[in-house]
Amino acid sequence: IFLSGIVGLIMTRILRKDFARYNEGALTEEEREEANKEMREETGWKLVYGDVFRPPPMATLLSVYAGTGCQLLVMSLLTLAFAVLGFLSPANRGAL
Repeated sequence: IFLSGIVGLIMTRILRKDFARYNEGALTEEEREEANKEMREETGWKLVYGDVFRPPPMATLLSVYAGTGCQLLVMSLLTLAFAVLGFLSPANRGAL
């Protein structure tokens, strides 16, 4: 959760800076020329915009694999938790 918060904070700063740079309206002529020099090489959000919102080629298959993987992970963790708590015992096979 902490790492996700840090990544979100960094992305927010980058996007805010990019949007401010793209939407600058009240600039002098010299500042505009300097900004145009910097804008010649597109960087930041405009480069990844098309890839971020592009749907995956096999969206249904991706959702099936993601759902199956989540189900297997949760069931494995629950089984391990029950074993650690002592609910699963080799002496009582098949009983919880």
